[in-house]
Amino acid sequence: MKSVMMRFFLHFRSLLVLVASGVVHAADAQTPAPGKELVVNGGFEQVRKTPHTFDQLKECQGWSNVTIGYSEVFDAGAPAKTVGIPKNEYGEMPAAEGERYGGFFAWKDDLRRDWSADEDPFMPGWSAYSEYLMTELAEPLVEGVTYEVTYQLALAQNSDRTVSGVGVYASPVPLKYEHRRFLQERPQVGLDKWIEERGKWVAVTQQFVADGGERYLIVGTFPMLGFDHKRIVEGPDNQYAYYYIDAV
Repeated sequence: MKSVMMRFFLHFRSLLVLVASGVVHAADAQTPAPGKELVVNGGFEQVRKTPHTFDQLKECQGWSNVTIGYSEVFDAGAPAKTVGIPKNEYGEMPAAEGERYGGFFAWKDDLRRDWSADEDPFMPGWSAYSEYLMTELAEPLVEGVTYEVTYQLALAQNSDRTVSGVGVYASPVPLKYEHRRFLQERPQVGLDKWIEERGKWVAVTQQFVADGGERYLIVGTFPMLGFDHKRIVEGPDNQYAYYYIDAV
């Protein structure tokens, strides 16, 4: 009886080894080739209609807004008073590459004038206004594989604030919220320092290990990284931090 049970155990163990080996080979077969680009329109170059004013991220192929705080696409043919390149509403900035780039409010003070109050001249508005850009990847990420996220980020010249907590969240599903507030998701990568120099592209490169099945990249400010804002001018300021983004 002992001999039979031992043979059965050994046979069962060998099956487990074969199954485990098969899983490993299957995962290897799905692993993307090194250097494969998964962001389809990371330079914001392909558009359905040439952008000429604010809130037209929806016209950029492969990109959309996550909340009802709408982001921008900048273009050399647009007016300098809106989303032109190099001059626009938020400063002066050439593209990091190509002819276009994106832009978003990382944070904007939501206080507004309260004309009915004698004591406090301001009242809450939208509650921590922020904008988010989302794009669908060419294929879902593979569990256990290390991916590298790279992009060019610049604090716009007219920003009187800078913020911490700007990052990238890889999601298995598209996100859509009917508000203008911060997202509560935890991003896989993010900046751990202030960007204090305005009007200069900063190359960001970070890595993370995928859980598997992530299909969408969301760019914006994530308080889960540790959000704070800092004044970078003396005296009164416009109380916003606006960022350009390119070459995702």
